[in-house]
Amino acid sequence: METQNGVRANRDVCIGSAAALSAVAGFIHLVVAPEHFHEWWGYGTFFLVVGLAQVVYGSGVLARPRPPLLVVGIVGNLAIIAFWAWTRAVGIPLFGPGANEREAVGTIDVISEATEGALIVVLAMLLRSHTAPGRAGSLGKHAHNRV
Repeated sequence: METQNGVRANRDVCIGSAAALSAVAGFIHLVVAPEHFHEWWGYGTFFLVVGLAQVVYGSGVLARPRPPLLVVGIVGNLAIIAFWAWTRAVGIPLFGPGANEREAVGTIDVISEATEGALIVVLAMLLRSHTAPGRAGSLGKHAHNRV
């Protein structure tokens, strides 16, 4: 019984961490949205939509941390990280006044991407706890002792 309570506590910590990480990443995108609106409405809209989606996603994870939602978070945040890397290595694709220009790497960028990376790790842990044999023990510290 003690292991089950510990597993539940670990799962709750992971769910809370995922929600918090998503909210932090979302708030970062919302904070920088106005400066991107000054560059071009399309850039600002992108940051606004991503920021709102990440904040709402965090609430969704708290309410219903089910496998399909966890997968959406993993794929969505991987896409955001990949797009960020593309804009730094290759350039902004196709649209706006900065099309084909490479963006500089900034401190807030790195914080945002690290937050999204940590979120992906936590979501993957939660997803694994749903799909692993003996689900209840897969986030517990004594999971390897199960028979």
